[in-house]
Amino acid sequence: METTSEHPHITLARNLFAAWSSGNADAPAPYLHPDAVLYDTVGGRHHGWSTIRKFFDDGNAIWSDLNFDVGAYWVSDSGVALRWVMSATVPDDRFGPDAKGKKWTVDGMTELTIVDAKVSYEADHWNGAQIMNSLGLPARK
Repeated sequence: METTSEHPHITLARNLFAAWSSGNADAPAPYLHPDAVLYDTVGGRHHGWSTIRKFFDDGNAIWSDLNFDVGAYWVSDSGVALRWVMSATVPDDRFGPDAKGKKWTVDGMTELTIVDAKVSYEADHWNGAQIMNSLGLPARK
């Protein structure tokens, strides 16, 4: 019988992104160093778990069904990169009344630096204008 094992960096990334998709603001904590840095190209730089947690919790307050569907991983000695599709449902009229209740999707990538089996640095790369695009709406200026 053939057995395969997943690289530990992929397992960590998979668990972390399941936590980001959980809606539970505390779920990512076990996968991040307490002094980790999260850099999001749209949401800015957040240093330390309490700051990252607040950023995540504030996002969950708006996007209660936020989800990451991870599609591919690339492993290096120092970490892992991954490609994902992020989605959520528009809860209100923030993008106009026609967008309320519609699901948006955005393609992105993340790089994770891993130290002692925990993420010390996460950089999320995506374009916020893709939200409007996926809803069939013109990008805002």
